[in-house]
Amino acid sequence: MDVAFLNLGYLLKAAVVTLEMAVATVFLSSILGTALGVYAALGGWMVRSSLAVYVYVVRGVPVLVLIFIAYFGLPRLGVNAPNYVAATIALVIYFAAFVADIVRGAILAVPKTTVEAGMAIGLRKHQILMQIQLPLGMRLALPPLVTTASIAVKSTSYASIVGVWELTYASREVVERTLAAFEIFFAVMLIYFCICYPISLGATYLQRRLKTS
Repeated sequence: MDVAFLNLGYLLKAAVVTLEMAVATVFLSSILGTALGVYAALGGWMVRSSLAVYVYVVRGVPVLVLIFIAYFGLPRLGVNAPNYVAATIALVIYFAAFVADIVRGAILAVPKTTVEAGMAIGLRKHQILMQIQLPLGMRLALPPLVTTASIAVKSTSYASIVGVWELTYASREVVERTLAAFEIFFAVMLIYFCICYPISLGATYLQRRLKTS
C-alpha cells in the first residue's frame, strides 16, 4: 500500500473535483426533481403525461449515453461548455428524473383524508402542499432519495469517459504510471466510501428528527 500512500495527495485533489460535481449534481437534481415531482403529482393531465414521458425516457437511457449526448450535443447548439459542465448537466437531468418519480409517489402516498382535513379547515392548495403533503411525503421519500444521492455521487466516475479529471480519471493515470492497480483502486474505493458514508449518516439523523418533530 506504499504506492497508494505516495499518490494519496494526487488522488485527494481529484476527489475534490468529484465532490464538487457530486454536490452540484445532488443539489440541482434535488431541486429540479422535487419541482417536477410536485407538478407530476398535482398538475393537469398534459403536465403529468409530459413529465411521465420525461421520466420513463431518461430512466430508460444509460447515464453514459446522456453524458455523450451533452458532451457532443452542446457544441452543436453553440454552447461551448467545459467537459465537466456538460457531464454535470447530463447527471442532473438523469437523476432529476429519479427524484421526480420518488417525490411524485411520496406526495400521492399521503392519505386523502389528511388532505381533505386541510381543505376542511380552509387551507388553500399551496398551503396544503407546503404544510401537509410535502412534509409528510418527504418522510416517505427520504430513504430512496438518499439511495439516489449515493448513486449520483458514484456516477460522477462516468465523467472520466469524456476527459473530466476527477477521482476515477486520476486513478487510471496513477495505475498507468505505477502498474499498482489493486492498491490504487482499493484506495479509490475507500475515498468513495468516505464521501458516501456521511450521506447515510445525515439521512439517519434527518429521519430521527422527522420522527420526533
